[in-house]
Amino acid sequence: MAQESVTNARRHARHATRIEVRVAADDTSVRLRVTDDGDSTAGRPMTSAGYGLVGMIERAGLLGGTCEAGPNPGRGWTVTAVLPRTGAS
Repeated sequence: MAQESVTNARRHARHATRIEVRVAADDTSVRLRVTDDGDSTAGRPMTSAGYGLVGMIERAGLLGGTCEAGPNPGRGWTVTAVLPRTGAS
């Protein structure tokens, strides 16, 4: 998910000067946050299943987690994912 998010930012974040990846873990989950400072007014395409944002959302769900993506207030885009450390039940 981190790699896909960075790839999407490099491909779609117009005029971005920064991409930041943060990963944090505790006993129950792993949290991923990828942000960029690109122009978010152009929008970013949702692609077919298995690729891009839709694929990340599907994969997170299969693991019992969540994944969300969208524009930031002002500039940029953020992808956040929370995955349980134990996987789906």
